[in-house]
Amino acid sequence: MLISYIVMFLLVLADYLLKLLFSNMYALNQIQEIFPGVLKLGYIQNYGASFGLLEGQQFLFFIITLIALVIFGYFFSKSDWKTKFIYTLAFVFLISGTLGNAIDRVLYGYVIDYIQIPLLPFVGNTYFNLADALLNVGIVLLFIELLILEPIRIKKTKEK
Repeated sequence: MLISYIVMFLLVLADYLLKLLFSNMYALNQIQEIFPGVLKLGYIQNYGASFGLLEGQQFLFFIITLIALVIFGYFFSKSDWKTKFIYTLAFVFLISGTLGNAIDRVLYGYVIDYIQIPLLPFVGNTYFNLADALLNVGIVLLFIELLILEPIRIKKTKEK
């Protein structure tokens, strides 16, 4: 369990440091195309959620963040690296991503975004950050766990 907290701390720290780096490296709304059509870096202040949804609803974000952390924390407390590695990793990522963006909202009133990957079909025109990526990977891992791995474990248990 200690390793989980260390990994969470390191992920939140990496998210914070990357946001600090890009917000100091670029002027607000300055974008640099690194690889045309593939990768853009810059500094964007996001006052909304993903894709700019719910812009300016800071109190709502605070409530949603608290609820998410309680739910993620509960399920994380039921996890085990040895028997459910993907499940545990999913909640480590979900908690880290939630905390990473929550820190921005508390400190600045917005979230710092700095990367755009136009090549990706679903997020092509959206800027995001490490915390956002952790949240998305956490969700994908959770779906893999619940839709693929857990049914396999249940089937194996029934066969025994």
